[in-house]
Amino acid sequence: MLEILCVALAVYFESRGEPIEGQYAVASVVWNRRNDPRWPNHTCEVVAEKGQFESWPLIKAQLNAEYLERNPAMRKALAAASFTAEEPTTRALFFAQAGYLKFEYLETIGNHEFYIPHED
Repeated sequence: MLEILCVALAVYFESRGEPIEGQYAVASVVWNRRNDPRWPNHTCEVVAEKGQFESWPLIKAQLNAEYLERNPAMRKALAAASFTAEEPTTRALFFAQAGYLKFEYLETIGNHEFYIPHED
């Protein structure tokens, strides 16, 4: 449950105003990283990686805040985190505002572009 909560908080703070497909994609990035040997194998550690999620201070502050479950946007984020836990909706490992990253572009959903590292 803690892993889903960390993913949901990342979704909430990074993409709560996005369409559900965008929230699925942001959640998928966290799960994809957790499953990739280049990142830690726990979602909370993935989200806490320095310089990766700008929202980490907000996420950390809310880890024990039960009131978020009564927030409709948080319920949507929890659903996105749960829905993508077993089967991510994208293979992306990064997301950013449009035009920000120089990795291999995969797709744009809402206000975010999704990427994978260039293959060497």
